[in-house]
Amino acid sequence: MKQATRQYGPLQPLAEQHCITTKLDALMALCDQPEANFTAITRSKLLDSALHEAMELAVKAVNA
Repeated sequence: MKQATRQYGPLQPLAEQHCITTKLDALMALCDQPEANFTAITRSKLLDSALHEAMELAVKAVNA
C-alpha cells in the first residue's frame, strides 16, 4: 500500500505571516461583535418578556 504524503506550497515570509494573522484577528473581532450584540439583545428581550408575563400574572391575581 502506498502511503500518501502531504505537500505544502511555499510559505510567505514570517513578517508577512504576522501581518496576515493581525488582519485575520481584526476581522474575526468584527465577526464576533455582532454575535455578542445579538446575544445581549436576545437576553434583554427574553428578560423583558418574562417580566411582562410575571406582571400580567400578578395583575390577574390581584384582580381575581
